[in-house]
Amino acid sequence: MTDPALTPAQKAAFSTNPLLVNVGGVNVANPTNPLPYIPPALVSFFRPSGLNPTLAYYQSPATIAFADQILSAYGLGLPGTPECVNVSTVCVPFSDMPANFSSGSSVYHGLTANLRKRFSKRYEFLASYTWSKAIDDSTDLESPLSPQNSYNPDAERSVSLFDQRHRFVFSGVYQMGKISGGVTRALFSDWTFAPMIEFASGRPFNIISGFDQNFDLTSGTDRPKTAVAGQTDACNNTAVASEYSPTGYLIPACFADIIPMGGVMPVLNGDLSRNAGIRPMTILTDLRVSRRFYFNERVHLEGSMDVFNLINRFNVADVNPLWNQAGTPTAAFDPRQFQFGLRLAW
Repeated sequence: MTDPALTPAQKAAFSTNPLLVNVGGVNVANPTNPLPYIPPALVSFFRPSGLNPTLAYYQSPATIAFADQILSAYGLGLPGTPECVNVSTVCVPFSDMPANFSSGSSVYHGLTANLRKRFSKRYEFLASYTWSKAIDDSTDLESPLSPQNSYNPDAERSVSLFDQRHRFVFSGVYQMGKISGGVTRALFSDWTFAPMIEFASGRPFNIISGFDQNFDLTSGTDRPKTAVAGQTDACNNTAVASEYSPTGYLIPACFADIIPMGGVMPVLNGDLSRNAGIRPMTILTDLRVSRRFYFNERVHLEGSMDVFNLINRFNVADVNPLWNQAGTPTAAFDPRQFQFGLRLAW
């Protein structure tokens, strides 16, 4: 702590906060014996196991070399891995210890309305509309679905990944039957048309930073923070415009903001709510057309054509969850497809 570049406020904060990670370096106050110093978090102070790869990125080579010497003295680290650059001793592979609890809660609200016409006068149809809202604080026990902050699981309560606010489905059948007349009867008799149309709201997705910003050894649960236009941080991030942010912009949390903030520990958990993103709505249009050809009272041949995605709409199946590309389509449902069939019955 004799580095002349450190302010008194930074020295005072360092003594009580081991996460002041970017104050490491080589103290050149004594040119004849320059001593390197490192922050405790760089070598996983609370549970030593090797270099923290996120923090090591911001350190000088001299600091990393000194950290490797410390780890070697304790016999920690894996030789040849990014976490242990120069360590050649035996590794003590400490890691996180996940605990799964069955304490998740969910609530579902729904309203369904149906309109049905039974078959008469050659046609029938069913129209169904569902309004719903699903809320939960956990969807599954998979690690990407674990809390951002295990010390505050209540902050995960939000709309569920299964939430779909609106869904409308229409299906029907129309049969031509027997048409009178010579040529007209031959061309238009015994046709059947069966359309199905679905309009569905997009489902939520979780927007993440894509890296471990709160040092809980999990990179798939860290969410960004709301920001303003032009906002930057000490990690070289710049806020990007996002329709999913209440303020219109998003930026990841940055532990290196400790210096610009005068030694005050920055917030490392994003304040964007869980599952804040919404995928685009989907419109599905399918149609089945068939006709029967009668040879006698017992034998007939039925030909059919099924068309899926009749209007050939681009329906988004999944999107990019990363904070600076959130909502960009990464997968789509099938384009228009045809299926033909023949069935002989006797």
